[in-house]
Amino acid sequence: MHVCTMIPYNSRLPVVKRRAKMNNFALHVLFLLIITSLTGCSLFSQPDDTEKTLGNINGLKVRLLSNDPLETSHDDVIERYQGYLDVATEPEMRIRVAHRIASLKLQAEEIALDNIPEETDSGLDISATREERAQAIASIRDYESLLEAYPDRSDNDAMLYQLAKAYSMAGRMQSAIATLEQLVADFPRSVYYLESEFRLAQLLYASGDYEGAEQAYQRLIDRGPEDNQYYVSAGYLQGWSIFKQDRLQDSLLAFTRLLDEQYPTVATLSDAKGGELDMLNDILRIMAIMFDDLGDWEQIALFYDQHGKRHYEYLIYDRLATLYYDKQYYKSGASTLRAFVLRYPDDVLAPVYYERLIEGYKTARYPNLMRKHKEIYIGMFGVGGNYWLNHTEAVQQTLEKTLATYIWDLAGFHHAWGQNSKKLKDKRERLAEAERWYKEYIRSFPEADDTVKAHFLLAEVAFELQDYPLAKDHYEIVAYQYPGYEKAAEAGYAAILAFNKYRPAKTEALAWRQATVASAMRFVQEFPQDERSGTVLVNTAEMLLKDKYYPQALTTARLASQVEADLPERYRYGAALVRGHASFEQGLFAESEEALGKALTYSKLDKKTRRELRDKVAATVYKQGEQAKEQGDLTAAVGHWRRLATVIPESNTRIIAEYDAATLLMQMKDYDQAIEVLLHFREQYPEHKLTADIPSKLIVAYEDKGEWRKAAFELQRIWNDGTDPEQQRIACYQSAEYFEKGGDLDNALVMYKRYAHSYKKPFDAAVEAHFKLNEIYAAQNDEEKRRFWLDKVITLHNKAGKDQTDRSRYLAASAAYELGEFERVKYEKIAITLPLDKSVTRKNAVMQAALKRYTQAVQIGVLEYTTSATYRIGQLYAQLSKALMESERPGGMDELELEEYQFLLEEQAFPLDEAAIEIHQTNANRTYDGLYDEWIKKSYRSLGTLMPGQYNKNEKALSYVDQIR
Repeated sequence: MHVCTMIPYNSRLPVVKRRAKMNNFALHVLFLLIITSLTGCSLFSQPDDTEKTLGNINGLKVRLLSNDPLETSHDDVIERYQGYLDVATEPEMRIRVAHRIASLKLQAEEIALDNIPEETDSGLDISATREERAQAIASIRDYESLLEAYPDRSDNDAMLYQLAKAYSMAGRMQSAIATLEQLVADFPRSVYYLESEFRLAQLLYASGDYEGAEQAYQRLIDRGPEDNQYYVSAGYLQGWSIFKQDRLQDSLLAFTRLLDEQYPTVATLSDAKGGELDMLNDILRIMAIMFDDLGDWEQIALFYDQHGKRHYEYLIYDRLATLYYDKQYYKSGASTLRAFVLRYPDDVLAPVYYERLIEGYKTARYPNLMRKHKEIYIGMFGVGGNYWLNHTEAVQQTLEKTLATYIWDLAGFHHAWGQNSKKLKDKRERLAEAERWYKEYIRSFPEADDTVKAHFLLAEVAFELQDYPLAKDHYEIVAYQYPGYEKAAEAGYAAILAFNKYRPAKTEALAWRQATVASAMRFVQEFPQDERSGTVLVNTAEMLLKDKYYPQALTTARLASQVEADLPERYRYGAALVRGHASFEQGLFAESEEALGKALTYSKLDKKTRRELRDKVAATVYKQGEQAKEQGDLTAAVGHWRRLATVIPESNTRIIAEYDAATLLMQMKDYDQAIEVLLHFREQYPEHKLTADIPSKLIVAYEDKGEWRKAAFELQRIWNDGTDPEQQRIACYQSAEYFEKGGDLDNALVMYKRYAHSYKKPFDAAVEAHFKLNEIYAAQNDEEKRRFWLDKVITLHNKAGKDQTDRSRYLAASAAYELGEFERVKYEKIAITLPLDKSVTRKNAVMQAALKRYTQAVQIGVLEYTTSATYRIGQLYAQLSKALMESERPGGMDELELEEYQFLLEEQAFPLDEAAIEIHQTNANRTYDGLYDEWIKKSYRSLGTLMPGQYNKNEKALSYVDQIR
């Protein structure tokens, strides 16, 4: 059994709109086919095992009445089919017509979908969708009814196929999956099998059933590639299905199988294009990702060591490296490329991959790694190595440019680094590396145009490394094998220098000197126009001088000087110059001065050189002074240094010489002349750095001469201009002392005040400065200013805390006592007169001020002022009592009133006497501690006067005693 027509399932699920439209002519043909089918479709039947598609139906000859299309539609055809179905009785025809009605409904829906504009009004679109969905559902019902009614028909594969398509169009994907599963299970030989299996796998993949998709793709793969258009796609998508299950090893195997089959040779890889190339690139990309997920680049080798090496491994390494580089994982990218090179060191791509590795490090700005791998590259692919020898000349030519570039880069880098290194060890190591790479370039490319440059630079490096034999060899190669090279003459001259620099063993000395002479002669012969050819002798001397071979240089220059009459002026100048410098270094300063003076007569000296030579002459004069000093002839040394101002007056050395002359005069204790030179120096060079040290020297001289005031002014200068805060502080204090010592009390006061106001530490010096101000003001009888500074001494002591010393306590106690004395003198001058309340109040106020200061002196705890202050306090009370009793009596009182007044005074005086007694007793009791001085003695005397009677204690008086205790 078969159906006459079939609408092929779209190549994608779910169904998408197809743009191919059925025109009226097609409908006309369809109508004719319908009529034919009604009269007997067996006319077009084929054997059951023939593929059931329109494409295999034999061509029909249909006589058409007209070329004009018939006006008909799917609905018309379906209506006619339905009319037939209503009257038909033959079972087979009823089944076919029912199937055809369902197919026409589904086809009508597809055409409607094809005709939907891409941009439609939303309302119309919704209604159309609902109508079409209903049509699809109607088709589904028809198919389901047919399958239910006739489940065992051999052509149910077509209905299942169409039903699956209807389910997809209706959005019922699980039903579509189930239907396709039934189709492929029940009809494995169906013409729809391959497509259905493929669509089933796609639907399973889209729904997340990756295992089911894998199995479906495997069934397609098992069918083999013959007549299987889905074979390659199934293999590709099965790899993805396995990947989605996180079975990375199995996924890699699936992709590997596909690559093996589709790209069996390197040529097939290279020929891939279009879709094949896209698939290849995608496979390589996902395989790179999986190898990265498995660990890193090492997984590639592990995998293919287990499953057999493949000709396309290089592409996987490439894609994994690209993956890393895209993420800026430069080291991982480099390791991936290096892994390929190490795995396949003889592969034609090995150097290419290594170059890419190096370029990656360059992009990443990893210069050390870049240089390291350039070295490795040269070792692996260099000229004469295994790789080089195992490949063709064409491959070798591709390597030459890169090798040359890398070798030059390494040589130049190490050469520059060595030249700029400050440490000798680093310099030698770097230059040795540069030498190695220059040698490698010469070995690798002996015929290259720039090999001469390598020879020259190798010679330069060897010269710096003091490998003079190697240096002269390559200098001579440049000079005499490449005479047209721009630096040939320079190289020839440098060879002579190398000869002269080398110090051979004694057994080789004669031969070496002969070789040196030969090299010099060859230079003159080969480069007769070179301006240096006539000055080889002088230049040799200069070379020896430059390399600090001073005896040889001096000997050579003296020889040149012996024949200087035959030399042009410039060479006479050269000989004199070398002799001057070499004799200077040998300590022959008089000869050096004479030779340099001769060099200064050269008529073509430029200003800069003339200035430098005059400075050198100044240095020879200065050095003669030093020599005289070392030999003990100090007067001659001073003479040389002071004559320098006449010989080279503009030289900076003159400044040093004059200063050193002054220093030497100080050492000789010729202070008058030293002072003269130092003051002149300061006047001439007020901004010179050495001027800063002149005050200290003048201070020593003035101290020795006893000129304290002048020394003080120098100290004041140090305080004012100095940069060392501690030195300034000391100078400030010492300046005040020296002004005081020199009798300049006004300036002494200024400097002591500056110190007191500016320096609170160290504490000892600060408190001394305050007390010094008190002493100077005492000498000037300025009590008011004394009071200020004495009070400052006490305050400074009290705030010192743990910095207080015995000296500060003594000075503070002394200050407090002196302030008390000022108040006591005022107190004693106040007489008690009428009216008593005013005079007593005034006297008591002064007494309280005195008591405060005396008490302060006692509390500080210095014995000398404790006993004296205690005595003074007792006397204040006694004197006040006595003054009350001897005070003036009011006039106009009778005898009785006077007697009462006397009693009142005695009542006021009595507690004062008691307080005086207590205070003097406190002083006297100190004898029990072994103390006895004039103030305790005076307290005993006062007690002898005050103790005849006994008196009541006054509470107020007791408070004063308590304060003293």
